[in-house]
Formats: sequence, structure tokens, C-alpha cells
Amino acid sequence: MKRQYILPLLGMLTFSACSKDFINLTPQSNQTTATFFKTASDFEQGVNAIYDGLQSTQTYGKAYYYLMEVRSDNTDIWDRGALAGVASQVDFFTEVTTNPFISDGYAGAYVIITRANAVLDQIDASSIPDASKKQYKGEALFLRALSYFNLVRLYGPVPLVTKMETTSQALNHKRNATAEVYTQIENDLQAAVTLLPGSYTNAGDYGRATAGSASGLLGKVLVTQKKWATALTALKNVGNGYSLVNEYADLYKPANVVNPEILFAVRFKKGLNPSEGNNYFADMVPVSFYYNGVLYGGSNNNRPTHDLVAAYEAGDKRLGVSLDTIYNNSATNVVKGNYIKKYLDVPGATNDGGSNFPVLRYADILLLQAEALNEQAYSAATGAGTAFGFLNAVRKRAGLPEKTVAELPDQASFRNAVFRERRTELAFENDRWFDLARSTNGVAVLQAHLKQEYNLATPVLNADRLLFPIPQREINIHNDPANFPQNKGY
Repeated sequence: MKRQYILPLLGMLTFSACSKDFINLTPQSNQTTATFFKTASDFEQGVNAIYDGLQSTQTYGKAYYYLMEVRSDNTDIWDRGALAGVASQVDFFTEVTTNPFISDGYAGAYVIITRANAVLDQIDASSIPDASKKQYKGEALFLRALSYFNLVRLYGPVPLVTKMETTSQALNHKRNATAEVYTQIENDLQAAVTLLPGSYTNAGDYGRATAGSASGLLGKVLVTQKKWATALTALKNVGNGYSLVNEYADLYKPANVVNPEILFAVRFKKGLNPSEGNNYFADMVPVSFYYNGVLYGGSNNNRPTHDLVAAYEAGDKRLGVSLDTIYNNSATNVVKGNYIKKYLDVPGATNDGGSNFPVLRYADILLLQAEALNEQAYSAATGAGTAFGFLNAVRKRAGLPEKTVAELPDQASFRNAVFRERRTELAFENDRWFDLARSTNGVAVLQAHLKQEYNLATPVLNADRLLFPIPQREINIHNDPANFPQNKGY
């Protein structure tokens, strides 16, 4: 592989200016971004390092599913006592500003952004072939946009950094308005669409961002902002190279990573040294889990809630693929307990699983189109290209009957049906929290969940908690309440 399965080279570079005086040469052991980037191979390594940040336990490797799934009504924490003050805070909406998951999610996104900026600062002036220049620039823009999309949805206004900076410049950051951040995201993705190829001919390049990846993410960004018409244009531009796979179960098999439904995924591979695997298996399976003749020990965090299990309709083929409610804790003993099955890949070693994490799938694109069409105007039309057609294409693959106009006779009922479908189709793929946060009844849904699932009579939840706090260390470093304030309610 040419992409993530390398050391994060840029993480070891010094991001500072160097002298051009030939007498004061920079040692090769102390490379900077200004001296490193010269050849196409150098830029490829730089872009690979950006992708590498997606695997980190600060992002999709761990922290993100705590902030995006455990936070929602989809999953919870098994060991609430030992993890009180850390993961349980995220689950119960009692987090403090020093919570490490919150700090990790913030820092991990800026690692990716910094590495993207390092490439973007140098690539226009480089003399590498034009085709390589366009691709690498497009990839860097796409990955920077993805990270800012995660940041702005998790924390609200955040510093907008689009160039490499000195320490003193970084200390003068302000929290840019949400609208400014979204404008930068849109600009990055619109540029990426024009720069990235529609596909790659080299099998080793599978998994890199494509023009379809950028169009799809742009559509999702626009739906999040309720820009329905422009969202539809972007979603329709995803292209003809993507489609639903026939069987939902095939999406999550490590051996089937090359398939037409994945627009973009975080890639992992087990069995390498140093490891390029994930820790999903150990983090998600039960404490005593007998599987394939071996007894494993997991933490059973990011555990499916009873509420989610009940959300699946009878006959939904996605249920048995996504989760289970019983398991073996020995060769002969079966016990009750929920756990995620989507990423059930036996690790080659501790924390070395090979399952990939889907960031954007074609099913998501179909449901976003259904939502955007309905929000523009409810229509009773059915068939290809209609809101009902997009919704029912996803349901048909799940083995479920099509929704009819009689069942969904108006805009509100159709809207609710789309959100219900998104929950079961995209379970454990880091979408549910954001769907709740952008919906009109998200707070009410979560309050009901906290009361039903945990018997909390007065849950600590209001609209302020739809954003996480800015990590306290950032507040302390900047010490500027006017330009770098803490989020309301913390």
C-alpha cells in the first residue's frame, strides 16, 4: 500500500523556517517542511502522513466513536464505575473541560490539519508533474476539510488555520465563527472535486480520496447547513462509479475493502510491524468473549444500547450484521449482552485489527438525497430519482418492505422515516450524534433515552450540550476570553 501503511513522516519534521545561507546548512537529520518537499515522492509521503492521522486513537482509531456514538443513544459504556469521569461523562452529559476524549478529538484533528497545511504550503511552487500536483493538493484539501467538518460539529467555532505557523502566531489564534469555518470547508471541497481523479488505476492507491469522495462530503456538509438545493447538486455529482453492494454484510469484511459502496474509509491493516491495525476488537467485545476457539478479554465499551436494538424492524438484515445480544463467555456457555459485530476482526496481535472504518458510504448519499428533496418540498412521487426512491433503495437492500405514501403522507413523517433509517443503516459509523444534534427534536430524543436507558429522572442535558467544551488546556494557553471563550454551559 502507498497510503496509510507508513510512519507519520511529517510528525517528525520541524515546522519552522530555515536559513538559505549555504554556510548555515540544515542537518539532514533536522528536516523542515521548507527543505523536505522537493520530489513527487516527497509529496506522496507527506500526503500519506495526513492519512495516517486518521488512524490515530485521537481520531477514528478511538476518540471519535466515543464522542460521536457513545454520546448518542446508540451506544453506552460497560464499566461505568472505573471509567467515571472519562468515558461515562461523555455518555451521561456530565463531561468536564479536562476530559481526555474531548482533548484528544480536538488535538487529533489539528494534527491532520497541520500535516495538510504543510503539503499545501509547498506544493504550488513545486516542480513535480502536474498530474501528481493536482492529486496531492486535492487529497490534502479533502482531508483538511474532513477534519474541520468534525471540529466544527463537535466544538462549534474553532481556530481556522490554513497555513503553517510559528508558535507565536499559533498563540494568537481566535475562535473563528462557525460560518467562516463552513465556508473554508466548502471552498476546500469544491477545489478538491476539480483536482482529484474519479478513480485510481493502481490497486495500491485504493482508498485515497476521489472526486466522488469530495462531492459526497460536500453534499453532507451542505445538508448539515440545510442548504438543500446546493446539497442536491453536490450529491448528484458523486458519479456513476458508486452503488450499493448486494449484501450489507459484505461491507464490513476486511477481505472486501474494495467495493463500490465506499466513498471514503479509514484504512487499517493487521500483521504489520510497526502496527497499522486498530483496537476495535479489544475495545468493543465483552469482557470475557469466547470466539473461534479462543477466549478474549475486551472492555465492551461502545456497547449497543437496548434502545438501538429495539429500533430495528422485524426482518432487518442489518441487525445481525451490526450487533448481537448474546455471546459465548466460554466454549459451552451463552450469556446475554450487547456488542458490536461490524468490526469483529480477530486481531493479529493486541490492538492490531484489520477492519476498516467507513466514513462515507453510498447508502448515506442516497439517504441525504432523500432528506434534501423532502426538505425542499414533500412529494408523493415514487421511483428512481425521487425521495421515496432513494429511501426505499436502502430499505430494499436491508430486506425491508418499501415505505408507501400512505405510511408517510407528509413532510414530517417522511423526515422522521429518513432519520430512523439513517440510525439503523449507519449504526456505529459516527453519524448518529450529528444527526441528533442537527435535528429539531434531538435534545428531546436524548432526554427520553437517558431516562429510559439509565433511569435518570433529571438528565444533565440541554441545547448547550450539543457542543463539547473547548479543551481546558486550549483555554488556559490562549487566556483570551474575548477571542477564545469557552462554550456556553461549561
